[in-house]
Amino acid sequence: MFCQYSYLGPMTDKFRKGDNDNTLFITSACSNRCIMCCQPPTDVDDSERLWNRNCQLIETADADTDFVCITGGEPTLTEERLIQYIHAIRKRMPNANIHLLTNGRRFADKDYTIQFAKMVDHHFVFGIPLHSDNPIDHDRIAGAKGAFFETMKGLHNLGLLGYEIELRVIMLKDNYSRLPQIAEYITLNLPFVSQVSFMGLEITGYADRNYHRVWVEPFEMNPYLMDAIRHMECCNISAKVFNIPHCLLPVTLWPYACKSISTWKKTNLQQCKDCSQLKNCCGVFSTSKRYSPFIHAI
Repeated sequence: MFCQYSYLGPMTDKFRKGDNDNTLFITSACSNRCIMCCQPPTDVDDSERLWNRNCQLIETADADTDFVCITGGEPTLTEERLIQYIHAIRKRMPNANIHLLTNGRRFADKDYTIQFAKMVDHHFVFGIPLHSDNPIDHDRIAGAKGAFFETMKGLHNLGLLGYEIELRVIMLKDNYSRLPQIAEYITLNLPFVSQVSFMGLEITGYADRNYHRVWVEPFEMNPYLMDAIRHMECCNISAKVFNIPHCLLPVTLWPYACKSISTWKKTNLQQCKDCSQLKNCCGVFSTSKRYSPFIHAI
């Protein structure tokens, strides 16, 4: 199962075997300024402080721990530190599946990507966002000119080297009506990706500040989401839905909905306590400042 990011870093003092919440938050810096970012980037270099804390966390892990997520900010901005993290994980947890959440732009540099591949193994998943099927919309959402083409180059460089890629489409007002076109673009141009995760918003940080610019109710989005998922299925690419409660999805989308929210930041609202889908539902983010008024027990 692919990991959901933990925007405040690891909210535990110990890694646990079989836990999909084992997360290393390694930097607050980022090369994008996404309009819906739940963890707004900073210009403060916190990578050394986080390195010391994260090394202590890695040492708590059992040798057979099977999952670790590396996130930020943008992890590749830490340069050699990222490689050191990967080696430290491998030394302590030799068989762990590492899930690296990155915007993918650094991997547009083919030489960097080749050197990266020489220093790490392929027991790896890259979680990379694609915000649109066109550069204008993607760059506007990412808040960075040229981000679309760098991300696409990065995806292709990683794909050519055989890495497993989870593509993340974060659904918001600027792109929800183009979900079928985004799905078609992915199947035509990125058929090598392992999974496409369609993700609901966590309303905090920039997503809260830009709420009226980014938020769209799921009932408006669902017809486009269903068409996009059907297209992915027809092309044999796995599709999942993250961060949207069952009550906001049609029953036909329930099989795709994951319990995606990290345990430490998941909650259920008062109206959910008697819901028949409580055990299957992802719940909502405890960190969100606002919730859909249409959440209800089923």
